[in-house]
This record gives sequence, C-alpha cells and structure tokens, in this order.
Amino acid sequence: MKTSIVFSIQKYLKLSCALLLAWCLTGPAQAQVPPALVGKQIKIIVPQTTGGASDAIARIMAQELSKRWSIPLVVENRPGAGGNIGSDMVAKSAPDGTTWLMSYSGTHAINPALYKNMPFDMVKDLVPLGSLATLPFVLVVTPSLPFNNIAEYVAYAKANPGKINIASSGNGSVAHLLDTMLDSAAGIQTTHVPYKGIAPALTDVMGGQVQGTFASAPSVMAQIKSGMVKALAAAATKRSEALPALPTFGEAGYPTLGLDTWFAFFVPTATPAALRQQIHAEMNQVLAEQPVVAQFASKGASVMVTPLSDFQKIVDKDIEQWGRAVRDSGAKID
Repeated sequence: MKTSIVFSIQKYLKLSCALLLAWCLTGPAQAQVPPALVGKQIKIIVPQTTGGASDAIARIMAQELSKRWSIPLVVENRPGAGGNIGSDMVAKSAPDGTTWLMSYSGTHAINPALYKNMPFDMVKDLVPLGSLATLPFVLVVTPSLPFNNIAEYVAYAKANPGKINIASSGNGSVAHLLDTMLDSAAGIQTTHVPYKGIAPALTDVMGGQVQGTFASAPSVMAQIKSGMVKALAAAATKRSEALPALPTFGEAGYPTLGLDTWFAFFVPTATPAALRQQIHAEMNQVLAEQPVVAQFASKGASVMVTPLSDFQKIVDKDIEQWGRAVRDSGAKID
C-alpha cells in the first residue's frame, strides 16, 4: 500500500512537471524581447495629432508590447507637413531598432507624389517593421442634411453643384483624394475645404459649417454611433465588422473607391534584417491575441498580418496607385 502511494506521488509530480514545461513553452514565458532591445526604451513616432487612427493603433501596440517585453514603449506625436516631420525624424534616426514610425498609406504612399521637396526618401530611407491593420475611410455628413445614402448624396450634389463643402485634414490627404475620386466617378462637383487635422474638420461637420468629410473609422466611430454625424459609405474592399450595415463605395456603384488603408510600423532602412524579423515575429504574436483583435475591431480596424517581403510589395503598389491619384487631382505642395 505504501509503495503504491509513493508511485502515485511520483506519477503526479512527473505530470505536474510536464504540464509546467508545456505552459512555459506555449504561455507568456514564450514572449522574449529581442536581445538588442534589452534594457532600452523604444520610441514610436506618430506623425499625426492625437485622436486619429494612427495614434489609437500605435498606443494599443505600445501598451501590449510593453507588457510583453517589460520595457517602455513611448508614443510621441510629431505632426506637421502632412506627416513628413515625424517620418523624417525616424528616417534619420539611429538604425538600432529603438525608433519606430507609425505610418499609414495616407502619408506613406501619397506624400512622395504630393510634396515636391521631401527632406528624405520615403522608399529608400524607410523599410517595414510589420503591418498592423487595415480600416475603411468613411464619408460622414452633417445629420440634418436631406440624404441618407450615396445615391441621394450624388443626386443632391448634381442639383447643387459646388454647394457641398467637404472638409479634409489637408491638401493631398486621403480625405481630399477620396473626395476628388468620388467627384470624378459620380460626375459631381463639391468644394474642398482643407483643415489642419481631422479633429477640427469633424467638429465643423457636426456643427454644420461644412457638410461632410472622409474620416478613418477609429477617428469617427464614436460620432457615428452617437448620431453626431451620418455615415453614407466606406472606402474599403469589404464591409467593416464594426459597421456591418454600412455599404462600401463598391456596393454603391463606385468601385474605384474600393481601397483598403493600411497601418504599419517602419524603421530606418539600415536596421539589421535579423532584428527586424525578431520584432516582426513578436508583433505578430501580439496581433494574434483575441483581446487585441477585439480592441482593433472596436475601432473599425481589422488586424493585418503579412510577411515583410509581401508587405513591401503592397507598399510599392500603393505608392504607384496613390501617386496616380495625386497627379490626377492636380494637388501639389512645394
């Protein structure tokens, strides 16, 4: 009897050790800060103001990676020159993995064609650290206006040429180009009103000083749900899970606006490839966690996990596509 008890205890201890080992291999202990970043602080530069999609996504990732690695990841907003000021800072920073750029297709793919005198080369000086998310830009209008969908919007615009004022976060911004593309596709004429950031533009849409704007889903989700603005359609290839009733422009008959806007981290090109791969692998594990997926979804964003080489191809393609849109719009900033 005594021997049987001893064997049972030994069997229990072996099973417990096996379970503990399995937990260590698959649980939180698997998280590992890349050796080159041990004991250092990571700075994430957001080249836009607070409150927008770039800022929201950057802060979610900073919080999660900080917990995972037990090192500080600090988000700094450095807006100006359509994102070029913050992007330039990162492009010229030390290529040691401690300074990241939170970029998105609205600056990364548009600015090379929009700005005549760039202080750095967006293609040559920056490389992806990892894709993070895609999300739609939504056409929102003042709630009191007499249209509730794109067909009614277009009919109103045709009957009142030039009387719909569409705000944007600046000349050559995603909002500006999407407005230009819709005008061209629908055969209508609206008036573009550039602002310094999406926050003041939204304020004036809600107040009726301007009639509408194209805004990223995270920056306008709360206003849509509260009824402070009215959403008409989304520029995306598929409907957003956070706004399932909102049709895409493609569904509304304007497929040229079926564009997915991506968000990603970038670092200086000279950053060692091995270090980039280590950080990329850790980022992807964070993006696979259900609470993070849920946080992104609550803001209208979908997680985007892409191999670095494949994502570089997406970046190159978008630089060409958005560059064409810039040239067609005639927008130019010296």
